[in-house]
This record gives sequence, structure tokens and C-alpha cells, in this order.
Amino acid sequence: MAFSTATLAEGCFGKVYKQKYNDTWAAVKKVPQHLITKKDLEREYAVYKQANHLNIVKLLGKINLQDGNWIIPLEFIFGEELEITIFKTAKSKIKLTPANKGKIIVGMCEGLLHLHALDIVHQDLKPDNIMVEHDTNRAVIIDLGLAKFFRCGLNSANDMGNEAYSAPEVLQRRNQRDQRSDVWAMGKIIAELCARVRLHTLTFGPGKVREVMPEQPYCQAVCRMVEANPVRRASIEGVITDMRAAVAMNRLRPPSTHDHQRNRSLSPSPFNRERGASPFNEPKNRPPSPFQRDLSPVNTDLPRPGWERGSRPQLQVDRPRAGTPSPKRLEVRDNGRQDLVAAAFQDLTEGVLKMALYEEAARELCCKLPATGHVMVRHYEENGGVGTWAQKEVVTRNGKIIKYNDITYNNQ
Repeated sequence: MAFSTATLAEGCFGKVYKQKYNDTWAAVKKVPQHLITKKDLEREYAVYKQANHLNIVKLLGKINLQDGNWIIPLEFIFGEELEITIFKTAKSKIKLTPANKGKIIVGMCEGLLHLHALDIVHQDLKPDNIMVEHDTNRAVIIDLGLAKFFRCGLNSANDMGNEAYSAPEVLQRRNQRDQRSDVWAMGKIIAELCARVRLHTLTFGPGKVREVMPEQPYCQAVCRMVEANPVRRASIEGVITDMRAAVAMNRLRPPSTHDHQRNRSLSPSPFNRERGASPFNEPKNRPPSPFQRDLSPVNTDLPRPGWERGSRPQLQVDRPRAGTPSPKRLEVRDNGRQDLVAAAFQDLTEGVLKMALYEEAARELCCKLPATGHVMVRHYEENGGVGTWAQKEVVTRNGKIIKYNDITYNNQ
């Protein structure tokens, strides 16, 4: 037996027309005066006035009587019913990409969460009563004509709604419609949206959810929403966090093992423009730098005469003052130019000194020295039983060198 999605209620509750209302388009609901009592009209007005939320249709003005009809002006949604999006794809203008699907699901749940926080039960949730805006994919819960206030077992209206999205306890007449039956209906709607197929009400439950949407990130949350026993069923507040997290997971691409290992091997640097990029990765058409023979950290497994395996040499590091070149660094670089460079530095102004130091620090680096960042190059080589270990470290901030170490050590 296939249950109908038609609303089970006496008579017709009116029709909705697209009309201009105060210089804007509105969905104007017209209800014949004899089909609705004043009490029901006041309840519907109170529901619309309180339920002010992005994912719930808005009341645009006061309800008034014209020509024997109650006129209820509502927000006009430029979109389509979720019924069309799910089951009539040829007519649908919504592309159900994972991102769009996630926005629709979370939007529906956010709207229902707002209703339940106000002790409002929709009673008639179904794909026909959810609109999806074309430009934004915003989901909007509509048709609150049967919505009621429900708290501590007290109703403000009778039980009315459709059968196809009625929870088991409602179909079996064991319980009246409440927040828990709304959650069950929303769970079924989400499952149909993910599976793109109409699901049979009597056989629908957590097992069916796992069958039709096993790869979906919303699967576990929906299973909790459609528990047959309303006592064990999750509330919308209990699953909203999982729904938001599932949407966030859908937007992220899980990193591959290769990317993870590559990222761990690199220290963070402000000029790593792309994930895993390294300042030591030279373009193929760039001439090799004399400092580029081995840019990996020192390999302690290499035989180093005079050093104990695994031990680190005690290095005397000279930290030059700002604007003053290190004598040892000049000695290592070019002994023949030492006197010339030292004499020239004495005549330079402070600004030129800084420029000269910046040039000296950038020399023989395999990458352009960044305005702000940290560059370290290490190198070890062995020649004729003599092991030589070199390290060049430059730290810059706002175009100024704040740390510069240039060290050479051998075991002679």
C-alpha cells in the first residue's frame, strides 16, 4: 500500500496566488471564510509571527478579509518545490551537487530546529511543503497552515497531515503528532533527496537508510532521526551538529598519504605559495646554484671521521650585529676580498650597510630571499677523508634581516 502525500484534512484550505503586494511579489493565500475558524486563523497568524527565520516562509503583513476570503500575504520564493527537485528532474533547475545538496539539507534542518525551539510542530512536512530558491539553493519550509503549538502534551490544534511522511506511531494511532514525528518526516525527506527515489513508508527505517545512502555523510544522523520507537528517536537539536559537520566534510578534499608525508617534511614558510611547495624546488630551466648540491638536512648516517656516530659537533656560532658583517663569514667566503670588503663597509652609511648585508645573505641561495620569512640551507660533503658541514640560515622581517648565521665546520 502506497500512502498519499495529500494533506488529510476536511475541506480545502484555500489556494495560493502570485500577486504584487506593497511593490513586491508575494504568495497570497486565499482561504474561504467558511472553511476556517477564527481560532485556527489566530493560531496560524501567531505561528507565522513567531517563526521569523531564513529557512521559514515569512508573513508579509496582516491577515485581512476581502470578498469572503481571508487574505494571507506570504513571502514569494523564486524557486521550485523539493518534490520537483527530487522526483521530476526533467523540470528541475536545481543541480544536486554535493555542495547544493548539503545546503538544502542543513537549511531544512535549521528551519525545523527554529520551529521546535518555539514549541511549534509543523505536522505536514513533505517535499511539496519545502521550497528551494533557484539562485541560492536556500531551503524554505512553507505552508504552516496546520502548524500547532505543542508543549507537555498540550495541543493548540488537532492532528492533521499527510500519511506518506507520518511516523510509525502516528500511523498506528499510538501517539499524536509532535516534534518527534516532525523529525521522522524530515529524516525520510533527506533520505529521498539523497537516494532520488520515493521510499515506501511502512518499510522505511534505519535499515533502509543504510541501504539507499551508504556513502552519504548524513547516513548515521538520518538513521537516528527515523528510529521506529519515538523514545529512542533523536531530536532535531540532537542531529543538527552532525548535519553541519557532514556538510563541512563534504566541502573538504581529504589529503592523500603522499601530500601528508610531503607536508610533514617541510617547515612552514611564508613563501610556500602552494600546499607542499618548497623554496628549494628549483625550476628546471634555472642554472644550478653552487649551494644546491644537497639541500636536504644533514644525514647523520654518513661516515664522518673524527665525529661519533649520532653525536652533533659543538659549533661556535657567530651572531653578527645588525649591519655588521661577520669576520668569520667573510673569511670563509673569500679571503682575498676580506680587506677590500672591510674597508668599503667602513665608508658606507647605515642604509647602504643594510643593503649590502641583504645582498650578502641572499648570495648563493637557491631561492629569492623573502621580505618576511625563514630560509635554511644545510650541506655536507666528504672529500679525501675530510668531512665538511655547512649551514646558512637567514630570518627576515619586513625587508630587514633579523637573524643571519653562516657556518662552516670540518673535522681537520
